[in-house]
Amino acid sequence: MNLFNIYKTILKDGIAESRSDVIDFNNYGKVAAANSKEQMIFNKGYTVGTIETLVSNREITHFTPNIFKFLSRKSGVVRGHEERNLKQINTLVLDIDHSEVTPQDILIAGLNIGIMPTLILSTDCGYHVYFVLDAPVYVSAKSGFKSLQVAKKISQNIRIAYSKELDGVDLTCNHFGYFRCPNKNNVVYFNEEEQHNFKTLMNWSMKKSDDEHSELRLIIDNTLNTRNKQIEEGWYRALIVQSSIYAGHGYGRNNTVFTLSLANYQSGVTQERCLEKMDEFNTNLEYPLNNNDIERIVSSAYSGKYNGANKAYIDALMESWATQSDRTTKGFIRYYKHKKARKDRKYSHKSEREADILEFIKENERNGVVKMTVTALADHFEVSKSTITRVIKQSKIIQMKKIGVGRYAETIFYTIQSLVQHVQKHKKIQGILKNDFTESLVKNEKKVLGVLEAFERIERDEAYMKRIRTYRDQLEFLL
Repeated sequence: MNLFNIYKTILKDGIAESRSDVIDFNNYGKVAAANSKEQMIFNKGYTVGTIETLVSNREITHFTPNIFKFLSRKSGVVRGHEERNLKQINTLVLDIDHSEVTPQDILIAGLNIGIMPTLILSTDCGYHVYFVLDAPVYVSAKSGFKSLQVAKKISQNIRIAYSKELDGVDLTCNHFGYFRCPNKNNVVYFNEEEQHNFKTLMNWSMKKSDDEHSELRLIIDNTLNTRNKQIEEGWYRALIVQSSIYAGHGYGRNNTVFTLSLANYQSGVTQERCLEKMDEFNTNLEYPLNNNDIERIVSSAYSGKYNGANKAYIDALMESWATQSDRTTKGFIRYYKHKKARKDRKYSHKSEREADILEFIKENERNGVVKMTVTALADHFEVSKSTITRVIKQSKIIQMKKIGVGRYAETIFYTIQSLVQHVQKHKKIQGILKNDFTESLVKNEKKVLGVLEAFERIERDEAYMKRIRTYRDQLEFLL
């Protein structure tokens, strides 16, 4: 494993390769590094300017894979680690905190989504998944930090997409913060060829936003639809008493003060009184902001550009900092309209029926497919045959195929994921994780189905042995 090459792929010449390069050319940026999670949380690491240092210092556990224009260290705290000081964006990173998720699960999710990882690093509780860009995206104040906002939107949409495929995806961590450093022990997958074009990602993200009706736009007037004063709600009371809110998070101290200030503005509290309340809140923090920051944030909240606190930010702040009991108080959950239980509804949503069929395939597949008639499947779910047919035709995941003709014809139901998992169970080779396998599988889906069909025939007719060997040769070619 070539760690130097992995760092070089991620950092895109944003920092020098060696100390001698720094002397020769002084236009490089800096990254922040930390030797522990505690150092990272409190931003008490140090600055690094060369790949040589990242590779040679075995104590480094976390770093910022995106490059800052300048960084300094004062009183043990790294200064300059903020979005508007970014020089270039090299990679978008996904944080998965779930011990039962596997690298195979991540790659299958990437296959379904259409955006494959470049690098997967193991962490204490899960994985950090890197999506490296094929060229750095430069951040400029002259353009109003437009590229920064677009990158954040893409990053959030990738997180949302993966969260629908996998458990444990963190939707709220800082998009351009600290992440695990690659080392000899934590790299579980690396494909240098799988780098992403920023414009292609941008087009994907725009389509994703349209499909999802832009539920989590970063810049949106999405205030809670309520006649009540927001400062009287449970979420406000829960956040205003928190003291352990830190920097280094996408939804940290600044966003908390801003959201609380917006709630005061919506509730008719004067700006002067709001400033007093935020000053008191800040004083109670273990690591408070400076007074100038508080004044600036309150002033922005009262600028008239906003109507009140943003629901998406409230959810994220509560998830990050509030206790479980706070998150389930009546004052917090009252904003959510809960749908009826499935048993109490006459009709189920198409997405729910699709999920039922997916779960059925997962539990009953044999050799990656389920063999049964459409009528039998409809009977199992106690719905009409036309309902099953309609759901499968509209689904982008579930596939249905007839094999054979006449009275010997059989119908099979499957997903790309079920085929991938089947092959993974029966092929004990390390290369199963390689991206060229998953791409070949999609392109050659018909061949793989032919192989599976042949595996079934061997149980009934020895005459198919020669043909089976041919099919198996095709499978070996795909792998």
